[in-house]
Amino acid sequence: MTIRRLIALFSHRVLPAAAAGFILAGCSSVVNAHKQKEDMMADYLNGDNAGALDEIEYKLREPAWYNTSVVGTGDELMWRLEAGSMNFHLGNFEECLEQLRIAEDMINDYDERAEVSARDLGAETGAALTNLNALPYRGYCRDRIALAVYKALAYLGTGNEEAFHAQIRRLRNEQKKVQDDYSRFFEQEKARLDEEKAKNPEEAKKADALGSIEKLTGSPDNAAFKNNMAKVKKVANKGYGNFLNPVAIFLSGLGSVRDGEYDNARIDFQHLSEAMPNNPLFRQYYVTVLNKAGREIPESLADVKPFDFPLDRDCVFVVFGNGRTAALEESAIYFPVMAAWPVCAFYDAPFQGLEAEADGKKYSSMILADMDGILAQEFEERMPAMIMRIVLNTLIKEAAYYAGIAVIAAQKDMDPAVQAAALATVAIGGAAYRAAMNTADTRGWEILPKEFQLTQFPMPADRKVDLKLNLNGGMAVSKSLQLPEDCKSAIIFVDAPSVQNVAFHVLPIKSK
Repeated sequence: MTIRRLIALFSHRVLPAAAAGFILAGCSSVVNAHKQKEDMMADYLNGDNAGALDEIEYKLREPAWYNTSVVGTGDELMWRLEAGSMNFHLGNFEECLEQLRIAEDMINDYDERAEVSARDLGAETGAALTNLNALPYRGYCRDRIALAVYKALAYLGTGNEEAFHAQIRRLRNEQKKVQDDYSRFFEQEKARLDEEKAKNPEEAKKADALGSIEKLTGSPDNAAFKNNMAKVKKVANKGYGNFLNPVAIFLSGLGSVRDGEYDNARIDFQHLSEAMPNNPLFRQYYVTVLNKAGREIPESLADVKPFDFPLDRDCVFVVFGNGRTAALEESAIYFPVMAAWPVCAFYDAPFQGLEAEADGKKYSSMILADMDGILAQEFEERMPAMIMRIVLNTLIKEAAYYAGIAVIAAQKDMDPAVQAAALATVAIGGAAYRAAMNTADTRGWEILPKEFQLTQFPMPADRKVDLKLNLNGGMAVSKSLQLPEDCKSAIIFVDAPSVQNVAFHVLPIKSK
């Protein structure tokens, strides 16, 4: 085989497939997504919101052949989600809605593909030759429900109360849709893995022998991975099962309460009470709606007192977003080849809780949803297939590399000097390529709270609310808010990713 034929083989078979991975994945195939966001998150946590927004808008600028815009790539959805929550934090509710609508359309497009499209096939091939960043980011289950929640609150922020009510009435169905969609998504993921294994039987056999959690965590080389998996398992126990997000179910139940549909509200708050049986807040909500619906109170809730003020009118709800959500970082696993691997990174909450004072009474927040637990639970569930895919793709790249070396080495009629040069070129180039493509898929929505907390109280006569966010050291961040005269109820959203960056948004409800 001549050098010209080797170049032709490389150009016509390998490069197009690898290029497909680059095109579909944006730049996450080489520099992982979490690392790309370091400056953005540093600005965000330090209170430089303009700087963080600039980073996002730079990624979403008009695409051109000479720039690194993510528009039209497999990374676009992730950055649209960041744009949505960042604009919500800034109170740019119209822009938040615009970004989330684009993200929602992208998710629907992914989900409505009944069969694998040509683009999907290109992405699958690109993933085998590059890494999993070649596959379009479809959003974690947590992302999809959070999107629906932020849309609802952003509608209220724009003053469109009708759209807010319509959105929260859909939240229960949105929760069910995500559960159904992800069941199909996991089936598709397994089918594609099986297809890839069928195309590469030798590598698949090795992957089956090497690519189990037990095998990998049993190796002393993977102590860090084992420790992270133990941490993920512990945090996943704070999740709620079946991808449940209590924020969505709470808002759905609140909408039913405000509509006077207490039997519907009973279903939502029963789900929450069952998901968190020791949460006194949801026990109290459940008993309250059972009383309103004329239903019998279970013996286990006999000692729970209902709210002594109406929830359907003249009420203030404070939703507190505390800290920054878990993210995915790049680590390494050995089997014995080293492969880049995503691991969960968890961050401490900056505040203990929130205290509100209104009409001389004090109200403390309680946990509404542990967003870390929701992500960790899904990450743990997807782990076995993810491990197998990464191990298999790594072995495929390794096999292609050594096959290329073998083809050149087997050429008996090649000039020894030319053969040596060709071997050196393939060895150096192949090593550089494998190193560049050894990048973990760390894509995720990072501008989200670590947890949501909640408190509620009657609308104060003077419409004044004093809020205090308590720090571990006994200090606090305080804010006094004057609610508008024309609002009859309100949701106050406190977004506090750090002590340096706390935003307060009053979302008025004028109907009752």
